Amino acid sequence: MIIMNASDGEMTPVIIYSKRTINEIRDCILENYGQIKYELPFINAVSVEVPKEKLPLLAHHNMVSSISEDAIVSKTPIYPTAKTVHTARNCEYEERSEYYSSEKGRGVGVAVIDTGIAPHYDLVKPENRIITFVDLLHNKSQPYDDDGHGTHVAGIIAGNGYTSNKYIGTAPCANLIAIKALDNSGNGTESDILAALQWIVNNRHLYNIRVVNLSLGIKVEEPYDDDPLVKGANATVLLGLSVITAAGNNGPGRCTINSPGISPYVITVGAADLTHADSIDGIKVANFSSRGPTPDGETKPDLIASGVEISSLDAKNPKGYAIQSGTSMAAPVVSGAAACLYAQYPELTPLQVKRILIRDAMPLKKENRYAQGRGLLNYKIYLNL
Repeated sequence: MIIMNASDGEMTPVIIYSKRTINEIRDCILENYGQIKYELPFINAVSVEVPKEKLPLLAHHNMVSSISEDAIVSKTPIYPTAKTVHTARNCEYEERSEYYSSEKGRGVGVAVIDTGIAPHYDLVKPENRIITFVDLLHNKSQPYDDDGHGTHVAGIIAGNGYTSNKYIGTAPCANLIAIKALDNSGNGTESDILAALQWIVNNRHLYNIRVVNLSLGIKVEEPYDDDPLVKGANATVLLGLSVITAAGNNGPGRCTINSPGISPYVITVGAADLTHADSIDGIKVANFSSRGPTPDGETKPDLIASGVEISSLDAKNPKGYAIQSGTSMAAPVVSGAAACLYAQYPELTPLQVKRILIRDAMPLKKENRYAQGRGLLNYKIYLNL
């Protein structure tokens, strides 16, 4: 719980949790404290801007369980902008195994909470697989991406190589549900992300959403039980969706995993560097990739995937490609793999999907468990090892 120093007239954005349901605190907040930005019934919370001088009183209200600051969340690439692809490159993120071969995610919805998704040819031709677009920031109805990060992530998941006949995602037949919750600089608030998760939970059956990709995060500031993103991610998993999140780019130090990657329920993905590897012995964990353990002693990340110099879709050019690095690029590799598992085995649960992915991961002999988790997402066929 936070109780800030009083400051007359100054408003602060917070997330308020009810002891039971939000219906019990909605009217009280509207009448006495401020305008509600989002209602978040899946975690029994609301987001609202409250006058700072009223926070101590609100914090002790008999219907309020706790209050968290509505902090800024950011995308997790290494470089602010992508580098344009000018020459032919290998498709570093193409990933196959016995689980990820036949249906390639067909019919499965993958929700991407990010900066948006541009209608790149590799996503909309020969058929449009951006099946819905939700803009929490500007309420636009047509898909767009004013930063580029979300489009790059989407291509790693579901690009079909229509333009290049080369750069193909891990689930090139999957459908994409684009939710813009990050602005043109790749930043948003925790409540924006929670509102996106609430929308996904509400509409999961309509679009057959089975996977949520979060290539974003925030430095861990609160205990696990109080962390808003962890609460939202946990609730989403418990409702039957796999949440795959980037570990963060705060390495190589220990205990640097971002939230919500500290959650034991999500699949947390670190970045592997395959750029100079000709065998598994040449693969290493990227220096920037965040390491565990979490503050609660959990081994994180759960596994790693290729995240260095990844070629994917360019939001500025519907036929173009760009290169980015970061755990933002590693997480969608795993999201696509999860989508392929759900396409072949629809009865799987999020826990079973997580178990399969980490069970088949390939341990790197030279890396410790807090850097690689259970190892590299299965690249046996891709690398012919």
